[in-house]
Amino acid sequence: MGRRNALKLGGVAALAGVGVGAVASWDREKSNRPYTLRIGAGSVELAPGNVISTTTYNRQFPGPLLRFTEGRPVTVDVHNDTSTPEQLHWHGQRVPAAIDGSSEEGTPFIPAHGMRRLSFIPGPAGFRF
Repeated sequence: MGRRNALKLGGVAALAGVGVGAVASWDREKSNRPYTLRIGAGSVELAPGNVISTTTYNRQFPGPLLRFTEGRPVTVDVHNDTSTPEQLHWHGQRVPAAIDGSSEEGTPFIPAHGMRRLSFIPGPAGFRF
């Protein structure tokens, strides 16, 4: 399978997973409890008989839907269940460099088998992968 087809299948899988976490994330936001993300390794079947190893979030790929309200503070506990340091990038969110998930900006890595609590105020509103 070529890279283009793999990306197409990944996009379809991402869109298929969008609705999965919507109800749970709505309840979480009302309760003001921290979200929990667990970074791990797993396998994904892209097509019948075509299985790849990849990074998973809460044992799924794509990861769960996290629904935030712009301007309302949020906390996410990120557990790294892998044996290597990891980053979690908040695509398109305007957050401080310390939690952006960009090593170029100096964000600390989440240590192997470690955890970081990230708190920020989401914005701007939008749909991001």
